[in-house]
Amino acid sequence: MDTSRTTSSRRLFAATGLLLALLTACDAAQPAPPPSIVLIVVDSLHAAHVSSHGYARPTTPNFDRFAAGGVQFSRAYSQSSWTLPSTASLFTGLTQEQHALRTFDDRLPADVPTIAEHLKRAGYRTRAVIQTPVLASRHGLSRGFERYQLFDHSHESVERALELAREHWEEAAERPLFLYVHLAPPHMPYQPPAPFAARFGDEHPEVSGSIADCRRIHRAKLAPDTPQVRSLVARYDEHVAFADACVGRLLANFERDARGRAAWMVWTSDHGEAFLQHGSQGHNATVYEEMLHVPLAFAALNLPLAPRRVNGVVSTLDVAPTLLALCGLPPLNGAGLSLQPTLLHGAALAERTLFFSSRYKPDAGVLHCAVRRGDFKLAQLGPSGPLELYDLRADPQERVNLAAERGELALELAELLARERSAARVSEAHAGLAAEDREQLAELGYAGD
Repeated sequence: MDTSRTTSSRRLFAATGLLLALLTACDAAQPAPPPSIVLIVVDSLHAAHVSSHGYARPTTPNFDRFAAGGVQFSRAYSQSSWTLPSTASLFTGLTQEQHALRTFDDRLPADVPTIAEHLKRAGYRTRAVIQTPVLASRHGLSRGFERYQLFDHSHESVERALELAREHWEEAAERPLFLYVHLAPPHMPYQPPAPFAARFGDEHPEVSGSIADCRRIHRAKLAPDTPQVRSLVARYDEHVAFADACVGRLLANFERDARGRAAWMVWTSDHGEAFLQHGSQGHNATVYEEMLHVPLAFAALNLPLAPRRVNGVVSTLDVAPTLLALCGLPPLNGAGLSLQPTLLHGAALAERTLFFSSRYKPDAGVLHCAVRRGDFKLAQLGPSGPLELYDLRADPQERVNLAAERGELALELAELLARERSAARVSEAHAGLAAEDREQLAELGYAGD
């Protein structure tokens, strides 16, 4: 037996083992890669039409499962009642009076940072898949996105948008991903494809959910419980179910192709939808609950998160600071708060004051605003409109104006409204909306009454 060769072999194996041990130790010492982020927005989804919020129809089985596996906020509010300013608030953590992106003619000021810019600087791949012309890049919300793909609002484009979102998720890359997906449904027209069409009955068959139907019913100022309005609600609910199924398929693909990737996921909406509760159909017009109350849920992929339901009042302003905190990144300076302590540790939410505003309808330059503190909300439609004070716990439908009865509280909250209005930033950047752009927007109901 050649003992010298045996000894050399043992030394080689020992050295190899030591090297492997050192490499393993080095790998273990490497910090885990930052988590990816998926932010999903379905347009115009009023929380009252979500099954897990107590709605009678089975509209959102996929959202319900998503929320049940994560943290659902049952009282979440958009800052504004239509897409452009509310998305700017979602991206910046600022109210529309602070970020100054209020109308179709505005552009986000260059000195207002967005979550996409923050994440890009931190090394994230930033991708946006958007199915609405309302968020065209001329408004400045594409800043920070390496790819910002816009689709039209057709059902065929839903599939193309979903496929592109899947491609972005499946990209082999060493950098984490920030993926923003904004789907048009259930935005009007409420006309989903089969098998969702007519799923919830045809009480008034001539109501198809078209833009013309929506305008006719809005102008007629029908009561919410009339057959025409109930049929329009059924068409909307069918569109909600279609949107829910689309996102459900997308999430199933993400989970199947996760490959061990850690990710934070958010599912929400940009605003609600009204059905004549206060004389308006659709959105853009006011700051009542039906236009502001939205679903909001956080879920985790390959990350620890204890499922729970949170009943405290939160805002979509909080989404950006929360995601940045979850990824260990510096916050945005805005009105939004990080919900990380509540998400990860179940910390109670402190009572806060939220400000809401809309400038789109009936006059783009007229500010419709509201402020909520605790269970009380004060609204004022237009600069000279009467003060409307509601106790949302006792009167969630906002039917009983308590401004005269609770005059001292109404005046106190009115001072807060005046303070927000006086601090509004003047818009200095313009988007340059062309005639073709206005035609596209009119197809989605952004014209006339």
